[in-house]
Amino acid sequence: MNASVRVAVVARSEVARSGLARMLEDASHVRQYSVFEPEEFTASAREDAIQLLILSCDVLALWCVTGPGPEEDAWADELAAVARRNGIRVVLILPGAKVQRAASGEGVPCDGVLDQNALTTRGLDDALRRLSGGERILPQPTARTGAGTPAPEGSHPAGTRAGLLTERERQIIELLVEGLSNKQIGHALGVSEHAAKRAVAVMMSKLDCPNRTQAVVTALREGLVSAGVEPHV
Repeated sequence: MNASVRVAVVARSEVARSGLARMLEDASHVRQYSVFEPEEFTASAREDAIQLLILSCDVLALWCVTGPGPEEDAWADELAAVARRNGIRVVLILPGAKVQRAASGEGVPCDGVLDQNALTTRGLDDALRRLSGGERILPQPTARTGAGTPAPEGSHPAGTRAGLLTERERQIIELLVEGLSNKQIGHALGVSEHAAKRAVAVMMSKLDCPNRTQAVVTALREGLVSAGVEPHV
C-alpha cells in the first residue's frame, strides 16, 4: 500500500514530539512528516513557519497537553484555524479527560480527536488515513465506547441513532429543527444559554454531526423528530 499522507505535528513537549515522530516513521500511510514547536509560530519568523506548515501537510496534528481552551495553548486555536482555511485537516491529541469535551465541539476547531493515553502507531496511522480521506474521527459519547475510540462520520446505521438520544436531547433536536437559537432553547428548557449550548454540542456529537445544519438534516432524514414539527427555512 502506497504511503500518501503528509503530516505536520505541533507539540510543546519534547517527549511528545519525539514519540509522535517515532510513530510516524512506522506509519504505513505517512509519506512525510514535519515536527514543530509552538514557539516557532510566535517568534520573528512566525509567518515563514506558518507558510512552511501549510505547504508541508495534509493533516495537522496538535498535541495539546492541557486540552483546548487554556491560554497557554492559545497557539492551537490559531494554527487550527489557519490550517482549516487552507484545506488542511486538523486532529487534536489530548489527555483522556479532555477528549469528550473537545469532541462535543468545545475549544479548538478540529476534524478529529485522539486520546493521548490510548494512542498507538497503528491507531494513529489509521486515523491519519481516514482524516486525509475526508472522514471525521470523533469518540462515541456512550459508556460502552471508551473515550478516545475513533468513530467515522455517519458510522451509525440509519434508524439506530434515535436510541442514542435521551428524551431531553430529542426535544433539543426538535427545537433546532424549528430554528431556535441556544438562548431560545435554554428558555424553552428552563436552563441557561450556556447549558443549552453544551447540551446541543453533546447531542451533535452523538449524531456525528459537525454543525447544527447537519444535525437538522440528519434528524429530518432519519425521522428523529415528532410528526408535525416544521423545519425552519
